[in-house]
Amino acid sequence: MMAQRSPENEGPLTWIGNFPVYVSTALAGVHGLTLILTAVAMAAGAEEFLQSVAFSSQAFTTDWSLWQAGSYAFVHRPSYWLLLVELYLLVAFGKEIEVFLGRKAFIKLYAALLVAPPLVLAAASWAGWPSIYWGSSALHFGIFVAFALLYPTAEILFSIQARWVALALLAINSLQCLALADYTSLTALGVDCVTACVIVGYFQGRFDRPERSAVSARAIPFRRPAPSRPEIPEENPIISIDPILEKISRSGMGSLNARERQLLEEARAQLIAKDAVNS
Repeated sequence: MMAQRSPENEGPLTWIGNFPVYVSTALAGVHGLTLILTAVAMAAGAEEFLQSVAFSSQAFTTDWSLWQAGSYAFVHRPSYWLLLVELYLLVAFGKEIEVFLGRKAFIKLYAALLVAPPLVLAAASWAGWPSIYWGSSALHFGIFVAFALLYPTAEILFSIQARWVALALLAINSLQCLALADYTSLTALGVDCVTACVIVGYFQGRFDRPERSAVSARAIPFRRPAPSRPEIPEENPIISIDPILEKISRSGMGSLNARERQLLEEARAQLIAKDAVNS
């Protein structure tokens, strides 16, 4: 359980047995389903349909194919192993964001990450840079960036903090896009990272920052929790006066320090109260 929850959090959408289904979980299921549909469409040679749902800056700005601002993320590349990693980022870290910020805030974050790249690419097309884009890699990496912004010191990979993992993955993805001269994907990646910073910064100001220890305990399930400090029982003045009485018998009342005098007075008060009750 997180150290801080949003008052707007309504909990999971539903339960499948003992497994809670959040918005992030449902979105991962939708992406998994469209992964299968994309494979079937590619096998059937439905290239025209795939082009109609992928984002094309020309179709978006000229033919007003506005649905492409959302549908592009559900047209998945053939690299399904990478997509599985993306879905893991969505399920594992999207849930934590949803629990902390609340369901409505998470939906707003996801929607912003979804539509921000097409809007920027559409604006770039008016400047003479047409583009075609599909897939959810930048979108789901933006989810992980949002988690790293909320929990920068959470240990998630070989005890490496989330902020360093996010920076390392951002550098790797950026270099990969540069090596392939895929400037459209590089732009989408940068736009989603900036969008995550802006949206999380807005919502984070409304709640206290969660404690790192709570996230670390969730992120590393096999780490043994630190033993709790045993409670120290309160000192009973009646029991503790025996050494004081022995000291008085040896050295007199003048040998007692302030603490010993206080214990002696407390024991005396307890004995008087006990006698009053018994009488």
